[in-house]
Amino acid sequence: MRIIFKPSSLFLVLSLVWIGACSSPDSSPEQEVATPTNEATVENLAAKGQAFVVFGHEVSDYALWRSVHDELSVVRDEYGITDSYIMQGADEDSVVWMISSAPSAAAAHDFMVDPNLARLMDTEGVEGEIYRSILAPGFVSSLNAEDFPNRIIVQHSVRDFDMWKRTFDGHVASRERAGLVDLFVSHPIDNEGDVHMMFGVWDPEKVVEYMGTPSLRAAMRLAGVTGEPRAYFVRKAN
Repeated sequence: MRIIFKPSSLFLVLSLVWIGACSSPDSSPEQEVATPTNEATVENLAAKGQAFVVFGHEVSDYALWRSVHDELSVVRDEYGITDSYIMQGADEDSVVWMISSAPSAAAAHDFMVDPNLARLMDTEGVEGEIYRSILAPGFVSSLNAEDFPNRIIVQHSVRDFDMWKRTFDGHVASRERAGLVDLFVSHPIDNEGDVHMMFGVWDPEKVVEYMGTPSLRAAMRLAGVTGEPRAYFVRKAN
């Protein structure tokens, strides 16, 4: 599996996600901007029993990919797959991310292994796969993701998901001050230790101001984060 990853991405996310453990109110910019109120994600009871299919692709031409993707929905319809989010790389139109709902984990799995899916990808001009997974319903925010066209997808490992989530929820206000809102938290259906998150970014400049705190890695270790996070900067697709 090939990973598109920029060193600056990791540095930024390490600073963002756990800034609450290290930053102080005095570090906020003097000129305050109206900010959306962040909130802890809650269990996605509306999707109980369902699953989410996640794909990251490199495509030869986004306009071609989107046209074919929209037209050839028959394979997705057969398994009850519905697009929830379609996103592009923040600086790379040829990078496409999709998060789609499935009626069950079994349906998601059968969809992913269907030979017609591979043929569909060829028709769409998919040149490389960055990522794929089947996620549990997870935890969601009541905020509307459509209000945040700029987003960050983050993935990292944890020793204990429940312990990590409690610590993570304790820093909701800190992420708000850092220019982030929590939108989605989940993990693969067969691995609670592999955390996936999606954040809305409402003020990129404010986000950058919070970078560089040296104690962030220590804070993450205390929360049980293991390994190096992967970060993908994305935006709502055209």
